[in-house]
Amino acid sequence: MKIRVVGLERAEGTSNKSGTPKPYAMGAIHAVVNMEESSGQNRMTKGAMGTSYSVTPELVKRVEHLPLPFDAELTIEDVMRFGKRESKVMDLRPVEAAKAPLKAA
Repeated sequence: MKIRVVGLERAEGTSNKSGTPKPYAMGAIHAVVNMEESSGQNRMTKGAMGTSYSVTPELVKRVEHLPLPFDAELTIEDVMRFGKRESKVMDLRPVEAAKAPLKAA
């Protein structure tokens, strides 16, 4: 899936909130994705909207040196976790620096 990355977050460290030190590692990619255009009698959608994806800090480290925004190919897989299906970001590959409006894949 093609996305336009507009923001990155990464946090790693140790939390002492519970009284016992616990390591944490979090990452997020903020992106703009196209909305599927449709129209009807009382409804219309077009354009793009923002969304966020939780990712590993390692994935963010691979791209944090790139200037924002940039277009990327996102690989997502469905996994079962505690009996529920979740989408997990497996890979993020930069395609090029964003120059023009995002095109539908």
